[in-house]
Amino acid sequence: MAKRYDIVTIVTSLVLMALLVVGTIFAGDSVITGLNEAKNWTIYNFGWVFILVVAGILFYVLWLAFSKYGSIRMGRTKPQFGWFGYAAMIFCAAMGSCMIYWPSVEWAEYICWTDVWPFGWGVKEMADNALSYSFFHWGIPAWAVYAAGIVPIGYRYFVRKKPGLTIQGGCEGVFGEKAVQGPLGTIINIIFIVGILGGLTITYGTGIPMLANFLHAVIGTPENFTVNVILIAVLTGAFTWSALSGIEKGILNLSRLCIIFCGVMLALILVLGNTGYIINSTTQALGGQFQNFFAMLFNVGPGQTEYGTNFAMEWTVFYWAWWLGLAPVMWIFIAKCSKGRTIRSIILTVIGAGFVADVLFFGVISGNGLSQYAGFDWSRLGSGNTPLDAFYNTWNEFAFISDTLTATVSLPKVVIGVWFIGCFILLITTMDSSAYTMAAATERKVGVNSDPKKRLRFFWALLLSVAPLCILGSGAGTKSCTAVVVLTAVPVMILVICAIIGSTRWILQDFSKMTRQQIENYFETDEEREERLAAVKAIPEE
Repeated sequence: MAKRYDIVTIVTSLVLMALLVVGTIFAGDSVITGLNEAKNWTIYNFGWVFILVVAGILFYVLWLAFSKYGSIRMGRTKPQFGWFGYAAMIFCAAMGSCMIYWPSVEWAEYICWTDVWPFGWGVKEMADNALSYSFFHWGIPAWAVYAAGIVPIGYRYFVRKKPGLTIQGGCEGVFGEKAVQGPLGTIINIIFIVGILGGLTITYGTGIPMLANFLHAVIGTPENFTVNVILIAVLTGAFTWSALSGIEKGILNLSRLCIIFCGVMLALILVLGNTGYIINSTTQALGGQFQNFFAMLFNVGPGQTEYGTNFAMEWTVFYWAWWLGLAPVMWIFIAKCSKGRTIRSIILTVIGAGFVADVLFFGVISGNGLSQYAGFDWSRLGSGNTPLDAFYNTWNEFAFISDTLTATVSLPKVVIGVWFIGCFILLITTMDSSAYTMAAATERKVGVNSDPKKRLRFFWALLLSVAPLCILGSGAGTKSCTAVVVLTAVPVMILVICAIIGSTRWILQDFSKMTRQQIENYFETDEEREERLAAVKAIPEE
C-alpha cells in the first residue's frame, strides 16, 4: 500500500484536519480572529502580487492558444468527450453552488460595503457598475487561471506519457523528476491538498446555509446546525456515489443533468422576473466590463492602505486568491477529461464556456435582483423596507437571497424550490470532481486509461466534509471562509507559476523546431491522416 499511495500526504492532511477540528471547537473565536488578521495583512501587503500574477497568466494562455503550440494535442486520439459534456464538466466542477450564491448577493455586497468603492465612485456609480465588476471577477482572467495549469499536467500525462496525475508532476519541468519524487514532491502535494480544502471551505460555507435557508423559505424547517449536519450528510453520500462511479458513469451524466437543470432555473427567473430589465442591464454591463477591462485588471487602489478600505484588495485579490487556490484541483480533473483535445481547444473552451456561464448566471440572477432598484434613491439606502435596506442593516446574505426572490418573481416558493435542487446538484458536481482529483493526486502512477482506486476516492469524499463542518460549527461567517481561501492560496500560487514555467520549457524543447503544420500532422490520428491523404489525392492535377 505504501508504494501505491502517498501515505505522507494523506497522514499530514489528516493531522491538519484534526488541528482544525480542535481549534474550532475549543478556541473558535481566537482561530477566526487570527485567520482574519492574517488575511488582512496578506492582501494589503502582497495583493499587488496576486493582481500581476493573474494578469500575466491571462496574457500567457492567450499567447499559447494562438501560437503554433496551440495545435499540440493531448495524445494522438480524438477527444474523449463531446463538446457539451466536456464544457458541462468544466463548469460544474469549477463553480458549484457559488453560481447561485454569489450572483444573488455579490452586487448587493458591492453596494452596501460603505465607502469602499473603486475609482472614486460613490454608491450610485457602484450600483451602476456592480454587474460589470461581477462579469470581470468571474470572467476571462479567472478562467484563464484554470486554463493555464491544464497544460502542464495534461502535457506530461498524455504527450510525454508519464503516469501520475499530480501537481508535483506538473512542476517536474522546473525541479526535475528526481526532486519531485522525493521530499519536495511531498511538500508540493501537501500544499496542493491544503489549498483544495481551503478553497472548498467557502463553497460549503456558503452553499450549506443557503440550502438551509431555501428549505426554511419553502417548508419552514429551522436554520440551525442540526439541519446543516443533515444536509452535509446527504450531500456527502450523493457526491461519494458520483465520485465512486467514475467520470463517464457518474460525474459526466450528473454534469449534463446539472446544466439542463440550471438552464430551467435561469429560464424561470428570466420569464417570471423583470425580463426587459435583465436583458438591458446584462447588455450594458458587458459593454462596461470590456470598456474598463484593463483598468479593472491592474487596479490596486493606490493610497488605500487601511484594512477594509480598498476595493481591489478586498474583492479582486480575494477572487484571484480563490481561483488560484482551487486551480490545481481543476487542472487535474479537467486534464483527465481533455484527452484528444488541442491546447488551443482546451484554453478557448475553458475561458469561453466559463465566461458565457458567468454572463448567463450573473446577468439573469443579479439583473433580476437589481431590477427592484431602478430609480432607487441611493442616499436613503438602509432606511427603507426593501430587501436591500434590510441587508444593509443586518448583512444576512441568506435571508437576502430568499427575500429578493419573494419580492421580484411570481410563484416565489416554486422558484426557491427549484433553486434548492439546482444548488444541491451544483454542490455535488463540485465535490465529486474534487474527491476524484484528490484521490488521483495521492495515488502514485495513475495510468492514462485508468481511474484512482475507489477506496481512496471514498476517503477523500468523507474528508472533504470535515473542514466545512468545523467552520459552520464554530459559527464563523463567510468572511472567515474568505480568510482561509486567501491564506491557502499564497503557497499554491508559487506552484502555479512553477508549473507554467516547467510546461513551457517542455513544449519549447519538444516542438520549437516544428512549424504549425508539422505539429498538426504529428498529432493526427490514423483516421485523420487517411482522410487528409484521400482529400489530397482527390484534388485534380492541373
